[in-house]
Amino acid sequence: MKKEYLPYYISRALLSAVFAVLINGFTWIAALVAVIMFGLFLLYLHSGWFKIDVEKPLMPLRRDTRGQDIQRKALIAAVVTGMVIYLSSTLLPELIGISTAGNIALAIAILTYFLTQFILLARN
Repeated sequence: MKKEYLPYYISRALLSAVFAVLINGFTWIAALVAVIMFGLFLLYLHSGWFKIDVEKPLMPLRRDTRGQDIQRKALIAAVVTGMVIYLSSTLLPELIGISTAGNIALAIAILTYFLTQFILLARN
C-alpha cells in the first residue's frame, strides 16, 4: 500500500463497512461483504483502468471517455435491475417472502453497478 493513497484506503474501508452493516446488520456476513467491497475498491485503484490524480486524495480515480461510457452503461443496468427487483418484490411478496424488499433491491442494484463496470472494464 502506498502512503499517498491512505485517505482513499480509509474512506473506502469506512464506506464498505457502513454499506455492509446497513445491508446485513452487525454479523459475520457483514464483515465478509465489507472485506469484499474494500477489495474491489483496491482493485479499481491498482488495476490500471483509471488515471490516478494524487492531488485529490479522497477521489483520485479519473475516467476517460471510455470509462465514462462504461460508467453510464453500468448505472443504467443498476437502476433497471434495482427497479425491477423492487417492483416485483413489492407486487409479489407472498412468492418471494421477503419483507425488506428495498434493502435487497438496493444491494443488488449496487452489486450490479460494480459487476457491470468490472466486466466492461476488464474487456479490452
